[in-house]
This record gives sequence, C-alpha cells and structure tokens, in this order.
Amino acid sequence: MTELRLPLPAYAYRFDLLLEFLRRIAYPARLVVKGDTLWRYTEGQLLSYRESDDAILVRGDRLPATLVRRVERTSRRCLGLDQDLTEFYSLAQSDADLWPVVELLVGLPIFRSETVFEALVTLIIEQHIAWKSALRSQRELLQLAGCAAQAGRSMVYDFPSPSRLARATQAQLKPLKITNRRIDLIIAIAAAVDGGELDLKGIRDLPPTQAYERLLAIKGVGHWTAGNVIGRALGRYTYVSHNDVALQAAVRHYFYGGAEQKSAAQVSETLNRYGQYAGMAGHFTLLRWVMDRYPPLAR
Repeated sequence: MTELRLPLPAYAYRFDLLLEFLRRIAYPARLVVKGDTLWRYTEGQLLSYRESDDAILVRGDRLPATLVRRVERTSRRCLGLDQDLTEFYSLAQSDADLWPVVELLVGLPIFRSETVFEALVTLIIEQHIAWKSALRSQRELLQLAGCAAQAGRSMVYDFPSPSRLARATQAQLKPLKITNRRIDLIIAIAAAVDGGELDLKGIRDLPPTQAYERLLAIKGVGHWTAGNVIGRALGRYTYVSHNDVALQAAVRHYFYGGAEQKSAAQVSETLNRYGQYAGMAGHFTLLRWVMDRYPPLAR
C-alpha cells in the first residue's frame, strides 16, 4: 500500500463539503463516496481519499514510482487543493444578494476533471438534456468503455481513452440515449485527439480567452460547451452560461424569490455585475441549487 499526504491549504477548504456534494450524484461511477472516503480509478489504480488532521490521505495499492508524482499532481488539481477563492468569498460577503447563496458553500473545492477530453465529452452528453439523465448517460459511457475496479460493493470506473472511443460505433454508444449527432461528435473528437489532429492537453496551459476560442473552433462545440469545459477542466469559471436553464431557474429562485420570469437576460443582468467573478458567482449558484434541490443518497 502506498500513501501520499496532500497538505490542506491555509485558506478555506472543506473536503467534507465536497463529499456532501458528491453524495447527491445520482449515478456515481467516476467518483464514488463511501462514508468519509472518496474513491477514484485512474491509470489502472484504485485510489482512496480521506481527510486526516491537516492533510488529505491518498492511498493506492503499491503505486509504481513512475506514477507517484503524477497521481499527486492530478489529485491536487482534481480536488481543488491549488485554488484559493478568498477574494471571491470577500466579494460575495460584501453583497447582500450573493452572500446568502454562497455562505453555506464556503470551502467547497472547485473539483476538476482529470483531462480536458473528459470534460468535453461529458459536457457534450449534457447538451440539451436534464442533469439526472445526463448523469445516467455518463455512467453508461463509463460502463461501456471504461476500465473499472471494485470499492466495497460499488464499481469505480476510469474515463475511456480517446483511442477507445475513437473505435466505438454509433450502435455501441446507443445505450447512452443521446442523439446520433452527439454520438458522432464524441467519436469524431476522440478520433481527432487519438490521431493527433486535435490537441486538447495544450488547452490547459492557455489563458481562458484563448482556450475558449480554441474550443469554439471544434466543429459541434458552442459557447455553452466551451465555457463550461474551461470551468470543469481548468477551474476557471470565466463565462456565464446565461442560456443554461438550470442556472436560469436558480437565479430566479435565489435572487428574485421565484417571483420573476426566468430568462437568459435575467441571468446576465444579475451576474454580470460581479465583473471578473460573474462566472464563479453563476457556478456557486448552480452548486447551491444542487445542494438544496437534491438530497444525499444512501450508498
């Protein structure tokens, strides 16, 4: 057994709040919570994460020396251990409308996907579909094409590689219950990444505006998908997803008491006043919506 210690940051960080959020995921497969432990499977290794004193303990079954550094680096990124939101919390606390939304979520880590490819594929699945249905479809994808390990009575899946999805057929991905157009788009992007025509890894190192333009240049990727990939993969919520119907409902509920008609214009008008933190305010509004709307599920 290999154990790594990831020190907790000095700023607000609550691993327990992350577990509370993940317990609301209806069809867990990529991230599985059991008690006070988070399980994740990557690069042929089943990893467990648990808070102990002033650190997150990461355990794997005899991690090869060549993997230790990479697991430490990706774990810190995925768990949001390198993202200080103190300035955003200060802004929120000074605003009578935003603080009631954010206050209960202070310390909730900005959890990120392991790769830009993973973020892009999951968000293509989420296009024009209810969140719980999208979660079910994502689990189907992992079960069809991912590698897995068992944690207790639950299976924990790795995300399928570009080469695996590039070889998939439309018929094989039919159980996802998404449109054929989106299935074809996933396969086409996977093939482009696998063949070297599309560099998604490099997007992580770009400024948000350049990353956004690079994503928009991919056929089939629009503004909603590009903006959310930057948030989910890079942890930079720079853009406001004003056309997101869940965000529209959440803004109407928290900022207007449900009294006004929800709309994209209302989202823009409400959140844009937070300037560079408009996207982060929208992200936390959606997080609060999930926390309030979906009860934790028994595991």
